[in-house]
Amino acid sequence: MQYHKWIFLGFGALCLVIVASLLNAEHLYYMAAILLTLPAISYGLGWCALRGLKVTRTLPPDAWAGEESEIVYSIENPSPVARFFLTIREGFPDWIVPGRAETPLFNVQAQGTAQTIQRVRLKRRGVYRTEGFEMTAMDPLGVFAFSRRVLSDGELVVYPMPGPSIRLPLSGADRYGWQDTTSAALRGSSVDLDGIRTYVPGDSLRRIHWRQTARTGTLTVMEFEETVSQQLVLVPDLLQGTAYGAGTETTLEYAVRLTATLAKQALEEGAEVRLILPNSPSLQGYPSSLNGRGQDHLHLILGALARAEADATTPMSELLGSIGELASGTRLVVMTAKTERGLPEALSRFTSTGADVSLIYLDPSTFPGAGRRKAPAERSRFFSELLAVHARPLLVEANAEQELRIQEIA
Repeated sequence: MQYHKWIFLGFGALCLVIVASLLNAEHLYYMAAILLTLPAISYGLGWCALRGLKVTRTLPPDAWAGEESEIVYSIENPSPVARFFLTIREGFPDWIVPGRAETPLFNVQAQGTAQTIQRVRLKRRGVYRTEGFEMTAMDPLGVFAFSRRVLSDGELVVYPMPGPSIRLPLSGADRYGWQDTTSAALRGSSVDLDGIRTYVPGDSLRRIHWRQTARTGTLTVMEFEETVSQQLVLVPDLLQGTAYGAGTETTLEYAVRLTATLAKQALEEGAEVRLILPNSPSLQGYPSSLNGRGQDHLHLILGALARAEADATTPMSELLGSIGELASGTRLVVMTAKTERGLPEALSRFTSTGADVSLIYLDPSTFPGAGRRKAPAERSRFFSELLAVHARPLLVEANAEQELRIQEIA
């Protein structure tokens, strides 16, 4: 487009010169000279357009995989001269897709501020470093482009999106642990007042805090300290080399979403959730065990899962050895894509003390590009060994809808 404008300006000046020579109209020579000097004037205005501008970028505080979010750029112009024809371009990783191929032009009034918003689609959870972006100004004729690199270090954390509620299959209705049959107990029912929270269907009407309800207009109930600690323990396998599949459809991504879904569901029902993490480069700064309740604890779990990658060197059987004793009735859920030899024996330590143990096996052979990793006989042997130590094997396979479908292995 710039070449066309140069040709147009040159052709216009040439025509004026020809007409001036034919008609002996000297004033047309001046018009041709003015036409030729316009690019120089336009160049000077464009060169000054980026001078003195203060630009800041605001990343979204809560970004979720699979959703759209907004990155906001704020531009302050302290000078008495307005700035026109500005645009901002930023390079994004493959998993962050801009909503527009071309960013729109915008102007900043004299001694004023302006904002421009870049909508992006977040295809995968993760932590993305942002180092800077490029701001460009066009001259009034649109012939020249002037760019300025704006350094702005930041970190965009994209949390895994928990899926719909999942009910792990049970062999009997009277089993202990986190499940429908014990959801009321998980919320507490002893005599020691522990706090006040929002009413959840199934709460006893005798526990409604009428004074708080009348003051806030929201139905609230009194929560009591539990006499027995009910707990859900989640252990995703982050061993190096166990992320089978491609793109967002890998055993690792399924395990992360399963962990996020189960944690969210249990915390919303009042349970105590403990996430066991290996010592890995992607989780530096996180403790090996995240234990707690409430929305703040869920946010901490999702932050760890956003960073989790299959880069640990600790096998699952060894990682389970660092958990310690689990009280009777604790629900332990292990997620792995490996039929590790020593894993059933490691789980037997918990089943022997009354813990309710489930192992979710993410079959790598069902994920795209993963190939057939385990023979059916080896997988059957692994499931039989789990059943022998009273651990419940569950199977997850990849599907076209990327839905988390769990089936129990009898």
